[in-house]
Amino acid sequence: MEKEIRIEAKLTPEAFREFSYFDALTRQKRYRSPLLFLLIMAGFACICFTQVGRRENALLLGCVLLGVGLGLPAVYFLNFFLSVRNNARLLAQKKVPSAYTVILTSAGVVIPVKERDLEYAWDSVFYVYRLRQSTCLYVEKDRAYMLPLQDPETEARLWELICQALPAEKRFDRR
Repeated sequence: MEKEIRIEAKLTPEAFREFSYFDALTRQKRYRSPLLFLLIMAGFACICFTQVGRRENALLLGCVLLGVGLGLPAVYFLNFFLSVRNNARLLAQKKVPSAYTVILTSAGVVIPVKERDLEYAWDSVFYVYRLRQSTCLYVEKDRAYMLPLQDPETEARLWELICQALPAEKRFDRR
């Protein structure tokens, strides 16, 4: 007899917000580029500040470099957080009963769609992350399915099936 867990993904704003922050900032590490930009611009500003009194307009140039170095990353992060907040609000307003269905079996993962079912064997799954609000199943490098929290019994069965199907280096429990 084959174990099968069917999950109707009902995305809540909280789960969406948690997934968005996790995927962009933790998994993809998208904070690195703005941080590197800030450090480079601050370094150049420090060089300019050491030349105050020796070079004309060194203080002005240092302040401009530091302002740009602080401003652009701030705008980047502000834009990201506002975008997530707006999308979470839209999700709350729509009150979608079910976004998609995911069926997990001992053989793999099946996502029923209109044209044909998408099937992924367990060995082709990239990663599974267990977050507080959901379980994120990455079937491709940049394609994830969120499996929102169900009842505790279903959640335990889901994680048990994932632990049996995937090696430890492909599953991460972040609770």
